[in-house]
Amino acid sequence: MRQSTYAQASRSTHVLTRWRGMGAILAVAFYSLFFAAHQHFQDTPIYVRDGLLFGAQTQSIFRDLTSAKAEDHSSIGAEHPAFTLLHHGPTQLLIKGWAMLGQPVNQTRKHGVAMLTCLAGALTVVMVYHALLWSGVASLRAILLTVACGAGPCLWIAAPLPDVWIFAGLGVAALAAVTARGALAPWWLHLLVAVYAASCFIGNLLPILLLALARCAHDSNQQQRFVYQPLLIALVAVTTTFGLANAQRVIYPRSAPLPANLLTWKIEGNDWATVSNPAGTIGREVLLSNLVAPRSVTTEPDPSFGNRQRVILQEPSWAKLDLQKGVGAGWLLLLTLAFAGLVWRAQLDPFTLGIVATLVWFIAALPWYGSPDKLLLQACLWTPIIVIATGLGLERSLEHWPKIKLPVTILLTAFVTAQITRNWMFIQEVVTQVKL
Repeated sequence: MRQSTYAQASRSTHVLTRWRGMGAILAVAFYSLFFAAHQHFQDTPIYVRDGLLFGAQTQSIFRDLTSAKAEDHSSIGAEHPAFTLLHHGPTQLLIKGWAMLGQPVNQTRKHGVAMLTCLAGALTVVMVYHALLWSGVASLRAILLTVACGAGPCLWIAAPLPDVWIFAGLGVAALAAVTARGALAPWWLHLLVAVYAASCFIGNLLPILLLALARCAHDSNQQQRFVYQPLLIALVAVTTTFGLANAQRVIYPRSAPLPANLLTWKIEGNDWATVSNPAGTIGREVLLSNLVAPRSVTTEPDPSFGNRQRVILQEPSWAKLDLQKGVGAGWLLLLTLAFAGLVWRAQLDPFTLGIVATLVWFIAALPWYGSPDKLLLQACLWTPIIVIATGLGLERSLEHWPKIKLPVTILLTAFVTAQITRNWMFIQEVVTQVKL
């Protein structure tokens, strides 16, 4: 019996080491991929003007992270309550590191910001991978789904750009990962992740509560008694976040002021009245365009900047999706199988129910925080959740229909291969358009 226990412990240690090794490989691979994309973007005008590329506030975020403490930091809204406090210092250290290598001042600033954003993108990918593994998804399918998340146009575009949404998405992905880990993750890690998620985007407060409730339900079921610690951690995280938000206003006196109360905490300028089919647009951006690149991009005149053009997503014609039609059809088929599994799994698994509730929140609240021209970047919030939900649902469906495991794995492999090819072509087109 003792030998069997030792053997089981040894196998568990070996599996955990293998997981960590694959996580490190994914981190290095996607960091390199995102930084390579930055190399294409660094010589374009995205650092000198906001809204040039899919509505990204590239100039504002770049200036916020690279300027001195006493300078103006009000360009980042209060919906990101402690973003500057958490990221300004690390960016300054990275800039100084590049300066020590003898790089020109302009290059040191661009590379310093890019290192931080690309790291956030790579860590988002790793968090998705661990959330899938820790929730019981088979290793191969977890890797394939993780690659699909990282190679989607959402992360591939957002990670190299100076913008806030990649950090907000990292907070959501980390929340999902530590919740999937459950009691095996120390309490302080749950607290740290929750504080970071809320500090980067105030809209993450509800996912913090939803996933805390999911963990509370799971732990209570396991221990046959009510476990309140996850809810207590969520409450402490909210309090700590507002403490950091107030500290930012002291350390960075020219940052955007906090609203007088939560009821007036509203993001302005979300003009959904101009969208002809908001339901279709939201559905496309939530389920498809963030993972499979649209057929093409286009430009339009920027009314705020003379004759300059800005790059936008072309309103797709569903009858003329060309290559996207085949790739997107593969992803929609996987989503259909996953949805069937989610219906079964959510009835028994609190974590799955928490993931679904989080996704519903991001969709329902989109008119509050989302902007039609920024959806590809704001998709950093829900893309990790979509991929995790797909993995959870697929795994339950494959348990119910074990004979389709091999065909589904082959379909997933083919989809990822075609997706990377399609999205690489999309990135090249974006770079060409933004240089015009």
